[in-house]
Parts: sequence; C-alpha cells; structure tokens
Amino acid sequence: MIMKIQLRQVLRNKRFLIFTIFVPVIWYIFIYNVQKGIVPNIMFGIAVFIGIIGNSMATFSKRISSNIEFFSFESKFTKYSVKRYLLDQTIVQVVLNTLIFLVVLAVAVALFKFQITGELAIQFFLLTIMGIYFSMIGFVVGVRLEPKIIDTVSFPLIILAAMTVIPFASFGAEGSFMTIISKIQMIFPGYYYSEIINAISASKAIELKDLALFVGTFILNLIPLYFLVPKTKIIKSN
Repeated sequence: MIMKIQLRQVLRNKRFLIFTIFVPVIWYIFIYNVQKGIVPNIMFGIAVFIGIIGNSMATFSKRISSNIEFFSFESKFTKYSVKRYLLDQTIVQVVLNTLIFLVVLAVAVALFKFQITGELAIQFFLLTIMGIYFSMIGFVVGVRLEPKIIDTVSFPLIILAAMTVIPFASFGAEGSFMTIISKIQMIFPGYYYSEIINAISASKAIELKDLALFVGTFILNLIPLYFLVPKTKIIKSN
C-alpha cells in the first residue's frame, strides 16, 4: 500500500516528469540527430542514464529529505521501520527507473527504429544496477541536505553524475582535457558499463576485467557513503 501511494505521488510530481521523462527523451532525440556513428545501445543508455540520475538526484533525494523523520536509530522497532522503509523506497526506485527505460525505448523504437535484441536484456539489468547505485547516492544527499538546498544543487549534481557515465570517447572528443576526464571516469562503474555494452554491441565476449572493475568500483564507491549516513536522528530546520 505504501509503495503504491509513493508511486502515485511521484508520477504526479512535475519534477519527476520534467527531469526523468521529458529530459531523457529530448536528450535521445538530440544525440541521435547530432552525433552519428555512435553505438545505438550506448546512445540509448545515455538517455536512460539522464533520467535515472535525475530521478535519484532531484526526485528521490528531495523525497528522502522531506521524510527525514523516518531516520532514527534509537530502538529495535525504529531500526526495523527504517529497513522496511528503505526496502520499499528501493523497490519504488527500480519501478520508476524501469518506467524511464520503457519510455525512452518506446520513443527510440517508434521514431528511430531502434532494434530490440537480446542484448537489451543485459543492458536493462546493468542499468537497473546503476539505478540502485545512483539511488544510494541520492539517499545520502537526501539525509544530509535540506529540501530547499536540494532544489538549488540538484541540477549541478545531475551534471556531475552524468559526467561520470557519458563516454566522451564515443563522441570523438579528443584532447588532453578529455583524456583526463576519461581517466577520472575509470574510478566509477559507469565507465565499465560502457565498455561492457560496447563489447556486447560488437558481438564480442565481455572481458572479465571490465566485469570485475564494474562490480569493484560499484562497491568501493558506495563504502564512503555508508559513513555519511547518520547513526542518530537528524533534526532539520524548516
């Protein structure tokens, strides 16, 4: 019941519709018309990522911040409530990210003849994992920042997060600055997601190194976030 209410509230939220439905569709149309020769699945993945990141950094973090009273670790009952709340929110996020995936896919197929193949199932799984990754970041932002601050910083956070996953090398971007950006991206799982999708799209075997680094960077990136989650209830000013 709680999850249904949450989903209904989010789907009625203009912020969600703008940041996570409208913007990724526009991004896909823009990239398709401007950048030629990009692997179709990479292009599709970038658009979905924009929606997932917007959902995590703008919508989800604001929702967590507005419901901060849930996060008190003073009793076993409260701990159970927090765990159940987080589980419900994770499921809601997976459902919303799936919706983003399907909307962008529908536009890609209907307007640009995007091919649906077995590779898409693997890509959906990886994007779901990345959705959980960004949702965890959004959760920490939500418990640490007030709603008004999130309204201010959500867009810059979306841009920074997008910089970690957009494969600029696929766009033909060159130069020392782009080389530095690519090196920085290797710290994050989005880089290895692109390597895996490139391999699949080229009908090549997925390298064990890329898979291991995808999992490894996913875990290592999230470890510091654990220590940023407060162990006692946070009281935020109105």
